[in-house]
Amino acid sequence: MDERSALGELCRLLPEIRDLWSGPRLELLEQGVAGLRARTASALDVCAQVGIPLQHTHRGPDAYSPLPGLEQPRIPVSSYECPQRSCSRREGRNAEGRVPACVLFEAPLRLRTADG
Repeated sequence: MDERSALGELCRLLPEIRDLWSGPRLELLEQGVAGLRARTASALDVCAQVGIPLQHTHRGPDAYSPLPGLEQPRIPVSSYECPQRSCSRREGRNAEGRVPACVLFEAPLRLRTADG
């Protein structure tokens, strides 16, 4: 797993982890999150330090990349991505129609556009 994927996975898991963990392990995680926000830490290192297993997945071509002959990529309606452009996380609105949030950088995900 690369750094962008690890950061996206950590961002996705962070709310649940914060609800489940307490004590020194949570404190270590929060120190790692502070380092990530300051851009002085690696998501891969933070996950390894606190024991978050990351799936080693092989990603195929980007589902939103342009098809041959098309100038602009196909961006699905309501596709959102990292507000800092730091990770590979992409999501649509939730069941209630809300824009997903980046817990790591404490901001809503930003709407993807065809021009990036």
